[in-house]
Amino acid sequence: MTDCTDSQEATKKARRVMRRYIKFMKRAPMKGRGGPSFLSLLALLFIGLKLTGHIDWSWWWVLSPLWSRILIVLLIIAAAVSFKKKTGRNPSGET
Repeated sequence: MTDCTDSQEATKKARRVMRRYIKFMKRAPMKGRGGPSFLSLLALLFIGLKLTGHIDWSWWWVLSPLWSRILIVLLIIAAAVSFKKKTGRNPSGET
């Protein structure tokens, strides 16, 4: 009989936690909750294909959608630094 009450208590606790989570999500701002990005989904697809043996790529290429974001940010920073060195101005137009 204790197994039944334990599972009932666990169910009640899970429901309370879920209600609290739903309340929090309703109050939380919508910014940043758009779901997974295209690159994340692409990385998941590549990982699945690699693990099932459909593709025989290096893990560097399989995970490239994840580290490509970092590369893009680094390129933007390098371009801004290069712009500032060449012109002596900030990219925002301030001197």
